[in-house]
Amino acid sequence: MTGFFGRSGQALGVVCIIWTAAAHAADPPSRAAAIAAADAAAGLPAAPEAGPVCAAPPPSGEKLAGDMKLQTEGHSVEFSNAGGGDALVKMRHADTSRLAASFYLRAMESVTIEGVPDGAYRIQYAFGPALAPDCKSFTRIMRARELPDVDDMRTQTIETDDQTEVKRSSVSYELSVTETANVKPISIDAATFNAE
Repeated sequence: MTGFFGRSGQALGVVCIIWTAAAHAADPPSRAAAIAAADAAAGLPAAPEAGPVCAAPPPSGEKLAGDMKLQTEGHSVEFSNAGGGDALVKMRHADTSRLAASFYLRAMESVTIEGVPDGAYRIQYAFGPALAPDCKSFTRIMRARELPDVDDMRTQTIETDDQTEVKRSSVSYELSVTETANVKPISIDAATFNAE
């Protein structure tokens, strides 16, 4: 009886050693898998398979979409991209959330949009890895934000006995992925950002 358990024990030991060696032979996780795991832990959507991208990205500040008609005279809005990648910036009509204008802004660049008509606007921005083939949206949105306050841009006319003075708004924003700015943006989902 003792001899029988001795041989069974040896056979069991050999099986355990082979199984343990096979378990340790697996490759360590790749860098891409580690990045995907970090994105998932941060609540970012999973990256789709690499696909087609915009063949000729537009210059920073070129209007991509929206019903806003820029005027020769009007308000001005400056956007500076402080990093975090290329950005899409959207101005929405505050009362309807319809898209007034969208612009592409490369990383570390600034643009001033001149001739913005009177209106109340909500500002949204998003960062992404690359523009999609339509050159107006991202292949995926890594992070989307909305500024908490509405910009109410109204032309003021001040008349005195001698002259008439016209005042227009001029605002500037620095787009960032960090939380250290003096204005705390609100996180929004990709569907809200991509809505027309």
